[in-house]
Amino acid sequence: MSKNQEHQEKIQRRCLDVIKDNISEKDCFGLSNSHYSEFKRWLSEAKPNVETNKFPDFVISDGFIEHFEVTSSLENKSGSEQKRKSSIFKENSKKDFLSKLNNSEDETLVSRSYERELEGHSYSNLVKSIKKNFKKHIDSYHKSKTVFEDRIFLIEHTDVNLQTAVLREKEPAEVFNSYKISTDKEMLEWVYRYKEKLDYLIFVNPFVLSIEVIRVKNIPEFKDRIPKSRYESTIAIEAHEFMNLKIFN
Repeated sequence: MSKNQEHQEKIQRRCLDVIKDNISEKDCFGLSNSHYSEFKRWLSEAKPNVETNKFPDFVISDGFIEHFEVTSSLENKSGSEQKRKSSIFKENSKKDFLSKLNNSEDETLVSRSYERELEGHSYSNLVKSIKKNFKKHIDSYHKSKTVFEDRIFLIEHTDVNLQTAVLREKEPAEVFNSYKISTDKEMLEWVYRYKEKLDYLIFVNPFVLSIEVIRVKNIPEFKDRIPKSRYESTIAIEAHEFMNLKIFN
């Protein structure tokens, strides 16, 4: 297994562990009590696919859990623009810190922090990312030519640049510090098109501990009760801090 594959598997395992350790019935939409119990059993028995390069990422007794990431940043053929810029920023910050450490003439504790504002995030970018990656993994499912009884997509959103405001008449807006797919009627209607191909959708943001589990074929049962919602980008800062003690021999 390559280092990149090992890294990706760690991300997938960590994401699944966050859900197993924190899920509750309030996070579920369109699930009965029996569905919820069955779903928790699937999470506990999920095992990584031994064929790491093939669909799916996790296998359960009669089904699969397929993980993929989405972003509210701009995306190109190489993926998230934010991830690319963040990688460059972190590397340049580290180089600058090491340069200042090497140029220090005293035995001292050297520390330095670097910050930048994260830009280019929007709700429309996230919608595009969800649809593009969703279709890609549906295609992977078809190409696998395997029949599964229980089919689950696990979508991980790791950005913290969108907020959800749920608007109810004569009540203050309820604001969440992440995108909530369970409040998005248009997106739910789009997901419902795949009810014959997908049974459950998990949408998780591990950084703000937001978990949503949706039983796809039951979306009409709760969709019309969803209040109007808005999704707005927020200001977010990326920061790195380096510290080292310089000692002369």
